[in-house]
Amino acid sequence: MKTENTGPSGSADNTQTIARNSFWYGLELFFSLVATFLTSVAVARVLGPERLAPYQYIVWLTNITVSVGAFGLPVTTRKYMAEYLNRGEPGVARATYLATLKIQAYIALGVSAVALALVLWLGDPRQLAFSVLLVSAMAPRIVGTIPSQANNAAEVMRRNTGPALAGVITSTALTIFGLLVKWDLIGVAAAVVVGSFLECGLKLRSVERWLGGVARGTVSPELKKRMFAYSGQGLALLLLNVVVWDRSDIVILKAMNNDPRQITFFTIAFNLTERIFMIPVSFGTSLAATMMAQYGRGQARLKEMTVDGARYALLVTLPLLLGMACLSPLVPPLYGEKFRLMIPTLTIVALMAIPKALVAAPIMFLQATERQGFLIWWGCLCGVVDVGLDILLIPQHGANGAAIANGTAQLVAGLGIWTYVWRTTGLDLKLRDFGRIVVCGATMAVCVLAFIRAVPGYVGMFGSIAIGAAIWLIALRVSGALKPEDASRILSVGGQLPAALRPHWKRLIAWLAPAGAAA
Repeated sequence: MKTENTGPSGSADNTQTIARNSFWYGLELFFSLVATFLTSVAVARVLGPERLAPYQYIVWLTNITVSVGAFGLPVTTRKYMAEYLNRGEPGVARATYLATLKIQAYIALGVSAVALALVLWLGDPRQLAFSVLLVSAMAPRIVGTIPSQANNAAEVMRRNTGPALAGVITSTALTIFGLLVKWDLIGVAAAVVVGSFLECGLKLRSVERWLGGVARGTVSPELKKRMFAYSGQGLALLLLNVVVWDRSDIVILKAMNNDPRQITFFTIAFNLTERIFMIPVSFGTSLAATMMAQYGRGQARLKEMTVDGARYALLVTLPLLLGMACLSPLVPPLYGEKFRLMIPTLTIVALMAIPKALVAAPIMFLQATERQGFLIWWGCLCGVVDVGLDILLIPQHGANGAAIANGTAQLVAGLGIWTYVWRTTGLDLKLRDFGRIVVCGATMAVCVLAFIRAVPGYVGMFGSIAIGAAIWLIALRVSGALKPEDASRILSVGGQLPAALRPHWKRLIAWLAPAGAAA
């Protein structure tokens, strides 16, 4: 087990750990992004926006139920397992894991039973089959959050990658097969059920393999009290996240706009952007696991990790989300002419998701230091902003109004959280470093837009992606956006690549940040 270490070697350990975990979690999210894109295009082209609307609404309801139904236990598991693993008390960490897993299993059964009863009682008979299947997938999804966070607490995220890939690949294959044999929405929902059970089972097995041999310790009354309070705050944050971050706008969209296609447009745009956004979040999740562990090792480096984490998230997020916004005119060739109205929705959602990437690091800082109180009351204010704008904009503007409302609430939330952390901790925000990255992103976006307008269609899509990547790298080099100390950290990520690719990765980093690579 790791011991207290706040000196230079500890910093190096943190860099290696975050790089390793970012690679594995990023790999998981990359395959998830590809699978989501392929299945969304296939399902949309076969079924169309009108038939997809009720399915997307049920999917959203089950996703929200899974998040809230966890009652803050996953983040509590990660927080306290990480703390005690890094204090050299694995027995207490195992006791924490087993206690939260047991409670989560009971919650999963209870929530699923209530949801099933509501579907049978209130659900539309025409949607009953796929609704029951989606509800059936909730239990393994809720239970699976505990072993997933246990692996995160141990800072070994590769243990989650295999199960997640198995679930995604299985679900995608079954979805395509179901569409081919004309099972339609029932086949799509059944694929979700099989993938969810498979992923959950494999994650439970992965934790048992590394933690099962540890003698179970005791959860002290003091620790129980801390866990209860932390879990309660986590639940409050989840409820607020549902309003501010997680498409609660769909409820108002369904109630105040008569066009069912608007739900489909907003949901698909949000899902695509979320998946792209989750790639840089892989770094943020790795950072969170290390920050939780660092809290057990010593808190000296948490502030520096927060600012660097946000900067690295922006480095990856900005080109991806700007690229998505620039490529939104290609929606009709991909999804069909019925989805042409989704173009502005996708553009708005992609651009206004950028603040969400920046806010992940300070939120993790506040969670690691057990200061979630501000997040709760500030989240309430942002929720009011979101709902108010929804009511104002959705009746006339539909999905576009929902996208603007959600994005504005995210922006307000991000500004408030960063201001609070800066004022209470004295963070050095390094705004010049962030400014260089923004200039690089703007340069890339202008070039991509010019190319896509000159060369439309699939040729323009693939060509603009290649040109955008090249312009982004050149802009990083010219602007000096990568600092010398960044080189060694980024090279650590390349250490997880196949041996044949590592020399090419090293040469690329040496070109982007020559001073750092030479050092």
